[in-house]
Amino acid sequence: MGVAGRGCRRQDARMRIFHIATLADWNEAQRSGTYTAPTYGRTPRQEGFVPAAYRDQVPGIRDGKYGDVAEPLVVLEIETDLLGTEVGEAHVGDQVFPRVRGPIPTRAVVDWRPARPSAFEAPPARGPASPFTRAFQGVGLVLSAATVVLFLAATVARSRVDDGRLSDDVAFLLWTLTVTALVSAVTAFAVSAVGDHRT
Repeated sequence: MGVAGRGCRRQDARMRIFHIATLADWNEAQRSGTYTAPTYGRTPRQEGFVPAAYRDQVPGIRDGKYGDVAEPLVVLEIETDLLGTEVGEAHVGDQVFPRVRGPIPTRAVVDWRPARPSAFEAPPARGPASPFTRAFQGVGLVLSAATVVLFLAATVARSRVDDGRLSDDVAFLLWTLTVTALVSAVTAFAVSAVGDHRT
């Protein structure tokens, strides 16, 4: 992409910008007190500035320009009012990127973190449950409700048996159905969990 236009402004208000660096370059900067490596594979003389990004631009730069870089990368979070130098802007395609017009003192780097895994995106949302999973979840809910009803009926039947108003066979049948419904409900939920994990 070509640079469509440039601008330059003094960053008087507090603002955070970001820069992706190799861990080796950042370690060297911490020893020297100044970060001077502009971008991966280029020298300060070639680049003439330190390219930066706004927060929402970091993932695209990481996955694009640095997608094939195997060595460890870090994201530097820079507070512009601590830089002591100007921050310009450049239009690249349909985006505007900040550019630091000089070396970055390490005191201006208020935070840094590994670039991978990303610290800028939330984990991808899980998709909706499959029809298979929803079907077994529904069966499990129905059987759970049936288990409660059968348990109450079996409890009442047991008291009637004790009073001599109901035979043991009826109470036994209700307890058997209660246990069967409970086991079936647990099985249905287990099957739905397995199906959800696979999808």
